[in-house]
Amino acid sequence: MNFGPLIQTLESEAEIYKTFKETEESKTAAIAEGSIEKLDELLNVGHMLHMKLQSAEKKRIDAMNALGLGGKTLAEVIELAEGGDKEKLSGILDDLNLYTDALKKINGYNTKLVHSRLDIISSVNKLMKEPQKGLNNTGSEKIYGKNAKILDRPNEFGKSVINKKI
Repeated sequence: MNFGPLIQTLESEAEIYKTFKETEESKTAAIAEGSIEKLDELLNVGHMLHMKLQSAEKKRIDAMNALGLGGKTLAEVIELAEGGDKEKLSGILDDLNLYTDALKKINGYNTKLVHSRLDIISSVNKLMKEPQKGLNNTGSEKIYGKNAKILDRPNEFGKSVINKKI
């Protein structure tokens, strides 16, 4: 059997997964930095890679069907291959497993990171919207309210007003 076209297709697919992994790692940095612009750019790159991956997957299925191997797993195909083709296919399978496992871990981490940042933003928003009472060092009451205003006396602006908007 001539596994050449299948090997080329799988190598292309593995390269796309590698690029996908690198893009997801860049997303981690963008999320940590809070860079919405960079994250948006990386999401667009990810969308393009997803489309390329779908195309490569279709080519892989077509190549396997052309060899009469439709419905078989790559591990089953490797069993049928011999010599250099078997080694190449095994290497590609290892690469694909490496990249897909890494993608799962990175995506899980990114999801946790996004949820953590959203929890922080939600907490800050709650603090800014719901007035909380406390005592300042002179014993008079302070109110912490919307836009982080600190008032020495309720309903009046005192000497120190902090007005910070996010």
